[in-house]
Amino acid sequence: MKVIYSPQLMEEAAFRHLNHLERSGYRADYDEYHSLADPIYELPEDDREIAFEKVNKIFFIERLKLGDHVLRALEAVGLIPKRKRATRKAQLTAAALELDEAPGELAAEMGESSASIHNVPGMEGDSDEISSDDQLDPPTDNDSQIEGNTEDDKDNGEDVDDSVVAYDMIREFEERINEVHVKRAINKVDEGSNVLNRISGRPMIEMRVLASRFCNPEEAQELDAFLIQEFMHAKDMVDPEFDYEDAFIPGNPSVKNLITARFRLLWNIYVDSRLARTGIISTMPREARYREFDNFYRKIPEKQRRGIFEGIWQADKFTHEELLSMATDLESLMSKYVDDVDISEEERDYIHLQGSPCPLCKFPTYNWVDDPESICDEMVIEAIQIDFPDWENKDGGCDRCIEVYELRAGV
Repeated sequence: MKVIYSPQLMEEAAFRHLNHLERSGYRADYDEYHSLADPIYELPEDDREIAFEKVNKIFFIERLKLGDHVLRALEAVGLIPKRKRATRKAQLTAAALELDEAPGELAAEMGESSASIHNVPGMEGDSDEISSDDQLDPPTDNDSQIEGNTEDDKDNGEDVDDSVVAYDMIREFEERINEVHVKRAINKVDEGSNVLNRISGRPMIEMRVLASRFCNPEEAQELDAFLIQEFMHAKDMVDPEFDYEDAFIPGNPSVKNLITARFRLLWNIYVDSRLARTGIISTMPREARYREFDNFYRKIPEKQRRGIFEGIWQADKFTHEELLSMATDLESLMSKYVDDVDISEEERDYIHLQGSPCPLCKFPTYNWVDDPESICDEMVIEAIQIDFPDWENKDGGCDRCIEVYELRAGV
């Protein structure tokens, strides 16, 4: 599996992170970056973009190790096996040595010619995307014995560097995931994960994340939680048991937006609950997620609302179809987790959820008038009952219909 970072993400993330370090009083990396980057402005204009990409890659992956956030998240969700700690002696291959020396070579050669920029060891001038495949390369013959040699090295008194890692190449998702592309998101709405080529070819995960999330080392846990959450969604999308499909959601844009929001919430609860059972911190704690659920379904009585949430939280398995059905149809959600004896017919009649059809116009309703008698003149109620003899006050109505009947009644 290849993990590929876009040049735009590496550039902005490294720049923001280095500026944060400089403001915090740690200037070493900041000064080193500028010692390599500033001479690039002396190169011909056509050569600058590739040169900057190479410097940004060195700092994003090697110096600042910002790509490790992505690798840790992939490990946490099981898309790649957990890396094994290994001795530096076993890991310092020729390629790694060349990459470690690249910044110094680059600085020495920066003023000589643009050709020297293209020949930085370990770097490839891809103008669109830079691959970090060097982080996921299969072990060499020496690497295959890392696990067995680690204890021997300890016995010999050699220090173990936790930052140097090797991969166990048993990859459960190798046949399902071809590449992971990590790109810069434009804004929060643009953030998230998607799986491309699911139907034809080998699937590819596309992750979009704000570069600003890489800025502050003190917020690393939040970044890791976000990446884990999104990679869990991607893992579900390639899981045959989840059976994800791009379903068509009927209705007008408002209805589609509401159903999509409910589906996203239910899927997030499903993801959070699994992470909690494995001891992994998610983007929102359980009670915060319940408050979000409460906001969407606040007209369901509190006892039943809590019961529905707990039922979803404790569920071991959902399919995409089940989550979408619960997001689309309230009855599907309630029938799964609420017994008929737990809620009276009167309480059920008063549940007017956003998106449920108005009993008068039959259109999905987002602004309910739950108790028209309390705010309307008697003439308005009479006008409604002339057209709808079976209508009762408890049935409610949308604000548009109530307004129409107020106009008819001359109120």
